[in-house]
Amino acid sequence: MVNYKEHFRKNIQLAWPVMLTQAGQVLVNVADNVMVGALGGEHDNISNPELGKLALGAVSIGNSLFFVIMITGIGFSFAMSPLVAQADARNNLERGSKLLSQGLILNLILGFVLLGILFLAVPFMYDMRQPEAVVDLAIPYLKVVGYSMIPLMIFQSFRQFSEGLSLTRIVAIATIVANLLNVFFNYGFIFGNMGFPRLEVEGAAYGTLISRLLMVLTLVVAMWIHPKSKSYLRLINLRSIHPYIYKKLILLGTPTAFQMFFEVGAFASAAFICGMAGEDDLAAHQIVMNLASTTFMIVTGLAVAATVRVGNQLGLKDYKNLNTAGWSAIGMSAAFMLMCGVAFILFRNILPELYLENQEVLNIAASLMIVAAFFQLSDGIQVTALGALRGMQDVQVPTLITFVAYFAIALPLGYYLTVPRGMGALGMWIGLGLGLTVSAILLLIRFRRQSNLIQAKIKVNSLNIPE
Repeated sequence: MVNYKEHFRKNIQLAWPVMLTQAGQVLVNVADNVMVGALGGEHDNISNPELGKLALGAVSIGNSLFFVIMITGIGFSFAMSPLVAQADARNNLERGSKLLSQGLILNLILGFVLLGILFLAVPFMYDMRQPEAVVDLAIPYLKVVGYSMIPLMIFQSFRQFSEGLSLTRIVAIATIVANLLNVFFNYGFIFGNMGFPRLEVEGAAYGTLISRLLMVLTLVVAMWIHPKSKSYLRLINLRSIHPYIYKKLILLGTPTAFQMFFEVGAFASAAFICGMAGEDDLAAHQIVMNLASTTFMIVTGLAVAATVRVGNQLGLKDYKNLNTAGWSAIGMSAAFMLMCGVAFILFRNILPELYLENQEVLNIAASLMIVAAFFQLSDGIQVTALGALRGMQDVQVPTLITFVAYFAIALPLGYYLTVPRGMGALGMWIGLGLGLTVSAILLLIRFRRQSNLIQAKIKVNSLNIPE
């Protein structure tokens, strides 16, 4: 009989520091939005009721463009975790150190490439049919926050390596420290408090850049203090080249990067489509997206647990526990997101008020909260199923599934309902909800098929899972 209680315990043990890390990142993002939304309001020294709405829209489209490029790099770095978990299960210190060294080089190169792409894309924001006043504020924000791409990719290298070793707590410590500093610097730079210059929207970008630099430093120090990770750091060699390690990282990382690009690209494009409906719809979209991201980022902790634990069992060739580890994490995510959906409905008129005082925007946001509530379950299932499949190093078919769900279903339907049918942001969210549901169903089918094949002891080569 399967002991699910033990699997739940192990999942939580791995996931809660990641949840804490993600919650901290999301709360800082919430703080960013709340702070820029408060510009020109009753708590600001400058009275301008329109400034907060324009600032919130600028951060929305600015982050949408930044995230869609950034997430490609983050997705690529995800290749490290399952490979490190597999090496860790076999106590292969040499292979683990090579994965860290080669992964750090690849991620750093990719970081500079993505930074160049971001700067090339910035001038085209005026051609995206967004309110000109919003774009005027978004461009300076992007030009500053773009430089944080480099420290972010360095951080991701060390983060994915640490999580592959099941050292999720040190990542949580580094992230929380940096996020608290982000709030501090934002408070100073946005409003000109504590002797800082008043930079408004651009100030939020400086807070993010400084906090990400400090985040890298904090994580490296934490890894050096921990005896397990310190043994790997001592063996880092950035001058040696190991083509087979590069090949493994690229073959696993590239499809994973596309998975992340398709999902985040769809949600980023949704912001621009909502912007076509007007400033109120864009601001409401940003509020509800921020709230939905909060629950999503927390449940990614269980997705990380699924990746690491499935990767461990793959390394040990314990295929029975591999299957159970994956399903237990998926079930836990589904239960959590179901509760979040209920909360979204119950508090649909209260939560958006944390961001803005504009009643027209709040009315739109309340209707979006209902739609968001119904796809919480799908969102939790699909991200955790992706994590479990990544632990099995099964990435190509899931990449195709995410492309179909977001770019063939969610975006076309969302655009049609939002613009031609005139439903505003509500139409876009209906499209996103349907895309997420399709993704969740297909990924569940995929994981069930792959895990059943493993339990039936089909040859490893037939699954394209390397020894």
